[in-house]
Amino acid sequence: MFDYRIVLAAVAFLMLVGAPPTARQAAALECNSKNPDVCGTCEDLRKAYSGSDMNTRTVRGRSVWSPLYAAYFKNCQDLALRFLEAGAHPAVGGMEGDLLATVISWDRWEVPERAVWVQILVRAGARLDAPPITERTTRQRLMQEYGPRPDIVELIAIAEQAGG
Repeated sequence: MFDYRIVLAAVAFLMLVGAPPTARQAAALECNSKNPDVCGTCEDLRKAYSGSDMNTRTVRGRSVWSPLYAAYFKNCQDLALRFLEAGAHPAVGGMEGDLLATVISWDRWEVPERAVWVQILVRAGARLDAPPITERTTRQRLMQEYGPRPDIVELIAIAEQAGG
């Protein structure tokens, strides 16, 4: 006789833990240069971009993923310096491709942490008054989209002091 309780238990189990991922789903969860946001550590991120062009870009939604943006996303400052030494463009990445604007405006990290990132990018060549990949400059983008928000004003001043 067929026992429906076993089938119901199996269905309930699969609903709780989910079905095994498909090959495509598993690949989407793998730490690599196409999915750097799933990398767990800075070392994982370094391996994901090992041998890659430091100016490679992957666009997902409004974000432009570059090795440098991935380092920012994971707060891997030492890795960012290595990527810059290897030729990463200091201004490209992040929301709409403007990494400096992303660092200044996105409160992913507290202001002191973002200030360090601003200095890293500016010292490497990112500029407030130069357009990274669009016609708007970073300063224009920040003022048009956010206005004189206190953290943005503070970080712009830090960028200016660092030469940006």
